[in-house]
Amino acid sequence: MARVEIDLECNDIVLSLPGVKRSVREEADDIEGNAEAILRTIRATTPHHKIAGPAGLVSISKEPAKDSTTDWFVSLHAPNPIALEYGHEPSGVFEGTDTKAPDGLYILHRAAGLA
Repeated sequence: MARVEIDLECNDIVLSLPGVKRSVREEADDIEGNAEAILRTIRATTPHHKIAGPAGLVSISKEPAKDSTTDWFVSLHAPNPIALEYGHEPSGVFEGTDTKAPDGLYILHRAAGLA
């Protein structure tokens, strides 16, 4: 039987390897670019029309993690980003009607290759 040893302090080892910080940032750059492209495609192809509020409320951003010199966050900004990403029940003017619940767009999931 094989014996496996796990180094629980391996983060420090991995973070000190050449190119790790650059590679993590490049991946964040790629995910941000993918998310922006997905959002542009959604805007260009949706059959729905905005019924209230100003345009351009949804955006994508990339920022370094405040507690790490290596990690990055790619974020979806919207009045309700969770509902946009995962979908939601009809609300507002459609609440109580026989309206189909909006499906999630999974922008960040798809941008990161997770969906």
